[in-house]
Amino acid sequence: MALANLQRNSYAMGMLRARIESRMDCIMKGGNNDEYQELARVLELVKNGELILNELSGKVEAARFLEEFVMIIDGAAESVSAIKGDIEHLVPLAENAIAEMSDALSKISGGLYEPEPVHAEIQQKIIAEATAAAEARVQDAEQEKEREAELA
Repeated sequence: MALANLQRNSYAMGMLRARIESRMDCIMKGGNNDEYQELARVLELVKNGELILNELSGKVEAARFLEEFVMIIDGAAESVSAIKGDIEHLVPLAENAIAEMSDALSKISGGLYEPEPVHAEIQQKIIAEATAAAEARVQDAEQEKEREAELA
């Protein structure tokens, strides 16, 4: 709304400038130098006012774009935070599921199935990779929040 108001005022200032310039043309033909000089000073003020209003419009518009950018980044940060929580919640569940599958295989095979060192090593690697991935996601989310805080 402020931007629209500034733009309207800038337009009105432009219309005033055009009227003053037209009046100055008429006065110049009539030869009244004092009145012409007075209008010339007013015209200079109007031109400066118009320039200031245009610059303010640009700054308000840039601020509006920045606000939109911050809103988008904020939404993205909220999404990352939600994912972080989900991943932190899923890692222990994945570890428990792997342990339960190992126990189930052992029970089904009647004790015949004992995880070979290779299988145990693979399970540990899977757990380690899942934990590392979760920690990386958590760090990414924290870095994103820090970047957002710096931008704000």
